[in-house]
This record gives sequence, structure tokens and C-alpha cells, in this order.
Amino acid sequence: MARLVLVNYNSSSARSNKPPLGLGYLASYLKKRLDFHDITIVDGCRNITSRILKQNPDVVGFTVYSANHSHMIELIRLIKRKTDVVVLAGGPHITALPMGLSQDIDIGFIGEGEESLFEFMRLFLNSGQVSTQQLSKIDGLVFWDQGRLHITPPRSFIKHLDTIPFPDRDLLNMQSYMKPSQILMNNQYLRGTTMVTSRGCPFHCIYCHVSAKWGRPRFHSPDYIVEEMKILYQRYMAEAIYICDDLFSHTISRVEEIVRKMEREGLLGNLRFMVDLRASMVNSELVALLKRMGVVKVAIGIESGSDRILQFLKGSDVTVDQSLKAVEMLNRYGIGTHCCFMIGSPTETIEDIEKTRVLIEKILKMDRRNFCQLTVTTPLPGTRLWEYAIKRGLISKEVDWRGFSLSPLDLKRSDFYVNENIDFDLFKELVASTYSLCNSRRLVSILSNFSLRYLLRIVSDPVLSIRILRDFLKHQMARFWQGK
Repeated sequence: MARLVLVNYNSSSARSNKPPLGLGYLASYLKKRLDFHDITIVDGCRNITSRILKQNPDVVGFTVYSANHSHMIELIRLIKRKTDVVVLAGGPHITALPMGLSQDIDIGFIGEGEESLFEFMRLFLNSGQVSTQQLSKIDGLVFWDQGRLHITPPRSFIKHLDTIPFPDRDLLNMQSYMKPSQILMNNQYLRGTTMVTSRGCPFHCIYCHVSAKWGRPRFHSPDYIVEEMKILYQRYMAEAIYICDDLFSHTISRVEEIVRKMEREGLLGNLRFMVDLRASMVNSELVALLKRMGVVKVAIGIESGSDRILQFLKGSDVTVDQSLKAVEMLNRYGIGTHCCFMIGSPTETIEDIEKTRVLIEKILKMDRRNFCQLTVTTPLPGTRLWEYAIKRGLISKEVDWRGFSLSPLDLKRSDFYVNENIDFDLFKELVASTYSLCNSRRLVSILSNFSLRYLLRIVSDPVLSIRILRDFLKHQMARFWQGK
């Protein structure tokens, strides 16, 4: 019997409260379709090599992002030097750039991976190996054969998402993921985790690769969704859930049905939620429904305070005024916002960035529950922004992935800088000051949301008190170093 190890390698030592649900879905799908249970998930970065090798794997599968690509190839080479295993790789980077598959990787998986991995493992379990002739009959693969790269026909997306079992969280260290942390629930440290209720998004923002990865929107049924909520609440004792769909409220009727089923199952009032919305879809009917559901925080991609830049990034259906009105409406219903911004877009000027800074300051002052997050506009492979940057020569075709980062705290090289108007050194200063502005009210926000009950909980839990202090100091140090 073969042994499969699935790896989610995070090059950062910082603990994440977002478990790799994608690997959990792959594992549960194999268990359902193949009755194959010899699966281990290795997550994080500490002692990653020894933890993989300890499992004595026959097949190792890696999730590859552009941000971890360089580290991943180094890890794969190290694994291959120590053991003779079949190395698989999937994820957004492989999906977007299959022609760039490293020869260190035996097989790349393009797009949705459940069915492709099932077909591969079925063959592998029968004979202990899979020939290139057999691989060529599996859709959605890329692989090398005698120095030539082969890409098989695209894999059709799974039409009915409910045929995919819940992600196998038993293979994950959920106790670590569920530790109370600041999961954006109005800055309170709650025992929480994530779940997914759909795949895909109907919009086509220039910087987003979701459409290429997931295709047209597909949905889990309300029955499936509420049953998973029950599991998280009853088995894992979740207090809060971040529904990390790319867009939660595709239709109001879908949200209504979820709320009705939550009420029938006795979940209303027992869970708090964060969801992602598009500003142009926010209206009083939807917000009232989200309030009833238990949503206390909504993430919105506002992106810019300049209508000209916003139209370039997201299209003509969203304006700065719409975004501001969406935040105001959510705040009126007692719902906080997590507003995402990016600077450094093509054609953006210092004046455009100043408009963004003014909007950030206005949102932070509107309600203590509002939080603003800053990223640098970075072309992701598979997006229209990537094509734009390549066509205009803003990034090199010979990509050095060591310079790739979405973090404003890691802005050392200009390899992926796509703005032609602002000198890069000056831009770094603008990033530092804007990042500091975004985090300027963090302590005030945390303290102002402390109810008496929550304060008593913190006082009675020294570990939680230390965690809150540590996180605050971490953010303060980040602001300090950004300002230097």
C-alpha cells in the first residue's frame, strides 16, 4: 500500500489560523472515491523536511504559490536527494504557469485537483507507478517526458460541489488552528476557523486569478453548508467562522436559505461570522440578513480612493462613493469592515495615493470596528494584470521568484513593481507611511471593543493575555521598521 503526504509549506514561522482546507478536500475525496486512508498532511515550516521524511512517503504533493515557489523548489530538491518519491505539485502557480514547471517536479496539476489526483492515485495504487502514456490520458496534468513538456487537455470543473466531502480536518492540527486569535471578529480573540461555501467569482478584477483557478461560480447547497457549520460548532467548539469565499452573497435568496437552515439547527446566536462582499452588492436587505446570521465583520476590496485607479482594477461597476456608502451601511447595522487597499498600480500617481490615504483615514474614524489592510499591487500569474505587465515590459520574462511578495513589509526589490510614475525608493516611503496609517488605530480598536465579559475572560486566561500583548507589539514593531 502506498503512502501519500500532502504538504502546505509556509516559509514564514508565523502561525496562521487558516488551515489548508484545499489539502483537506483532496484527502477526503480520495477517502471517499478510493477508500484510501494512508494520507498525512504536513503543514507549516518548522522541521518540514524531517516531518515529511518521517512518514516514509511514496508520493508527496505540494501546494505551490508564486510567493513560496523558490522555497518550494529548494525543499523538493532536498526531499529528492534523500528519498526516491514521486513529487506532485498543484495550486495557483502551477495552474497559471504550467509551461514553467520545474523539472524537479514529476507531475503538475492544473486547476481543480480532486478528480485528477483521484485518477492518478488509482493508477499508482494498482502498480506502484504510472507511465507517461497513462498520464497523458488524465486531464489537467503537466509533466516532463525525455526533456519535453506535455500538457494534457483541461480538466472539467466539478459541477456539483456537494459531491466533495467536507475537508478532512482530522488530518490537521486543529487545536493549534483553533486557538483564540485575532481572526478579524471586531478585534476580539475568539476560537475560530475557516470554511468555504462556493468556488469562483462572477467578476473579473484585473489583479485576481480566481476565475482562472475556479471558473464560473459554483455553490455548495445550504444543507451542506449548515451541516459543516454544525460540525465546526459541536466538534471543534468554534465561536467564529471566516467564510472565505471570494464572494459570499452571490444572491440574497441563497443567504436567506442558509439563515433559515441555521435557525432550524439552533445555530443562530451561537456563531459569529466574517464574509467577503463586493461594495456594489451591499444593500439594506442583504446587510439586515447578514446581521441576523451573526456576521460581525465584512471584508471589502475597496482597493483605491481614486475612481480612475479603481476602474482600472475592478471595472466600471464600483466607485469610491459606493465603497464608502457600503461601509457606512454596514456600520449602521453594527457590522465592522475589513477594507483592503492596494497601492502601486500602473499609472497611479502620488495624488491618487493621497486620495487612498484620505479614504483610509475616513474609514478608520467612521467606526472603531473598521480595519484597513494594505498590499502592494503585484501581478499574479494568470491575471490580466500579469499579461499587462509582461506586454509592457514592466516585469522580466525571466522571472526570479525570490523577489515576489505581496507583503508591504517585504518590499526590498522592484522585480514586480508595475508603476511607472513614482520612483521605487519614494514608493517604498509611501508604502511605509500608508501601512502605518492603516495600523494606527489598532490598539484603540481592540480596547474599545472589550466588553466586561470579554475582559474577565482575558484576565482569567494569562495565555490569551500574553498573546494579545505579543500581537500588538508585533504590529508596533512592524510599523517602526516600515518607518525607518
